[in-house]
Amino acid sequence: MSDQPQDNNQDKKDERGPLRTLTGASRDLRKYTHQIWLAGLGAFARAEEEGSGFFDALVEAGRQVEKHTREKAPRVEDIKERVRHHTGETMDRMEKAFDDRLSKALSRLGIPNKREVEALQRRVQELTDALERMEDEEPESESKPRDPE
Repeated sequence: MSDQPQDNNQDKKDERGPLRTLTGASRDLRKYTHQIWLAGLGAFARAEEEGSGFFDALVEAGRQVEKHTREKAPRVEDIKERVRHHTGETMDRMEKAFDDRLSKALSRLGIPNKREVEALQRRVQELTDALERMEDEEPESESKPRDPE
């Protein structure tokens, strides 16, 4: 009989063992779940801190780029003006060379150039003026048409 009470106690211990293990596991699960929750909150807080820090870093980088751009703007304008001036000079030289070659080609073909046309216009005007003066000097009898009577 002495064995039986021990067996009963042993059975009771065996019954409580899994219960204790289950209760301990439940506590461990709650603790682990709470740690996961805290880790999530920590990650959110870190992301918010680093996110705002990252945003601030982007703003500062933007300021630096804007400052750099504003510092370089006058230099860019100067370069642009020099290029425009140089391009203008080059275009003027090209235009003059083109005009000279065109003028020579037209001359070879016997086509008068601008100066020659202007001289011809002046000469035509002089002759027109001379004719008008001659008409004004004619006697009126000669300028009137004759009647065929």
